[in-house]
Amino acid sequence: MYSFIARQPIVNIDKQIVAYELLFREGFKNKFPSVDPQLATSRLLIEHFFLTNAQGHENTLYFVNFPYQSLIEKIPTLFPADLLMIEILEDCQPNDELFSAIRDMHQQGYKIALDDFIPSPSWERFLPYIHTIKFDIKQVSTSDIVKFIKAHKTDELYYLAEKIENRQELEEAEKVGFDFFQGYALHEPEIIKHRRIESSSFTVDQLKIAINQTPIDYQLIERLIRYDITMSYKLMRFINAYSSKTFTSFEDAFNILGLDKIKFFIELSLTAAHEWTPSDYYLSSMHRAHFCEQVAALDQFKINAEHAYFVGMFSQLDKLLQQPLCHLVETLPLNKAAINALSQQTGILGDILGLAIAYEKKDNSSIKWFTDKLHISPELTRQFYDNALNWVTPEYHHLRLEGKLLNQP
Repeated sequence: MYSFIARQPIVNIDKQIVAYELLFREGFKNKFPSVDPQLATSRLLIEHFFLTNAQGHENTLYFVNFPYQSLIEKIPTLFPADLLMIEILEDCQPNDELFSAIRDMHQQGYKIALDDFIPSPSWERFLPYIHTIKFDIKQVSTSDIVKFIKAHKTDELYYLAEKIENRQELEEAEKVGFDFFQGYALHEPEIIKHRRIESSSFTVDQLKIAINQTPIDYQLIERLIRYDITMSYKLMRFINAYSSKTFTSFEDAFNILGLDKIKFFIELSLTAAHEWTPSDYYLSSMHRAHFCEQVAALDQFKINAEHAYFVGMFSQLDKLLQQPLCHLVETLPLNKAAINALSQQTGILGDILGLAIAYEKKDNSSIKWFTDKLHISPELTRQFYDNALNWVTPEYHHLRLEGKLLNQP
């Protein structure tokens, strides 16, 4: 499965690209699909925000539309303030609830824009917390725009002209006093397509139940995420946007982000989730994870077995996402040994992964080479392999969750 966004540049008066607007799409056609705006925003953020940020645009600001409910729930605060321009959609009501949310996010350092703005007294109290006002030059007359800018011109409020479709409109917008410009006359939106991987239906269903329990059992949620390659991958990318710390365990994730952000992350992920049955690559990756973890836990290695688990889990990301593995692992907060094991299959972790792959291929000569090098008996290796095989079956999946499904009494 694939997902799509449109990415349109925003330029300054010197025609330098200073930001991009990200828009949800369901195909190569540059048109907003007939889906719920809340769902569209959730999918755009989860499926594209970190991917786009990782591919050579680390210092770029992204304009993202947020519907009313997402703003009230402060969903934007899930993401780093220096990367995000929060766009208030034109159909949002400027009531006390929205005002409180906008003020709070502004105080947390977030930049906020009014999209398709039409001057109205009801928005006046919001202006001290607004960074950019976007005028659709097709909807608001030049005289009204000039009047508004003259009345509200400050060093802390910027103006963006959107829907600029020809040279004449651009020249007129420059004379009016706009700071930023967006439209087909400058840059057409670029449709970006990438491979999408989903969480298993079992994980999605169980997380939906777990996140609504009172009190929330975060240890159970940690286990559910740990047993799902997609949630684990998204969580690591999420952490990478917040911290430069190396990720050594799933417990680290909860400590780095805090429980509130973990809860927000899960809720957003579940909103964006699709029904999906795990692929062979997905299942074999989880099998490798458990096999590598068991081997690494042997006393002779004196390494963190969790690192081996990550190596096994992410060893087939290239096949799942159809991107080079060496590029993908650089976007994850793993230690150097794990990255080298994944990208070059070097070190002890690389040898353990090599043994897992050799066993899958029934390559007896390679199995013997790795078991001799790692000083593991063939019998123990076989036991670990069978344990891992059982571990990925649905029956054993239930046992890992304390022997019962979460929705049973």
